[in-house]
Formats: sequence, structure tokens, C-alpha cells
Amino acid sequence: MARAFQPLDVVRIVANELMREDDERRRARAERESVRVDLSPASAYEAVTRQMVEALADDLREIKGRLNGLIWMVAGAIVIDIVIRLSGAGS
Repeated sequence: MARAFQPLDVVRIVANELMREDDERRRARAERESVRVDLSPASAYEAVTRQMVEALADDLREIKGRLNGLIWMVAGAIVIDIVIRLSGAGS
């Protein structure tokens, strides 16, 4: 004699299905995380080139900072000049 379908069977089936999907997601995430790109230099040429590029990037960062400072200084001087002229103290 077959057992009658119970409401708890639905809960058990859904729970098993959710656990299976969760396991598949975890397995897929683990596979994605395990595939990493090796960025270490393979030769001396690559190491020297990387150092040169990093030094160039540092130099460009410094130039950008100096240029931003210069722009702000000029903008500040213009604003101060306008305020002085509007206040009438410059005449």
C-alpha cells in the first residue's frame, strides 16, 4: 500500500532542491575563484619593464598633482582679484 502524499513531502522536496542549487552555486563560485591570472613577471625583461611602467605611473601622478595645485592657485587668485575689485579696495 502506497503512502499518501503529505504536505511535509513538499517541504522536503523544496529544501532538497534549494540545497542542491546552493551547492551548485558554491561549486561554480569556487571554480571562478580558483582561476587566477598570474601577474608575476616571467622574465627579467618583464620585471624591468614593469618597474619602468610603475615609475612612469608615479611620475604622472606627481605631475597631475602639481598641475591640479597650479590650477587651484590660479583659480584662487582670480577669485581674490574679483573680490578685491568688487569691494573697491583695489582702486
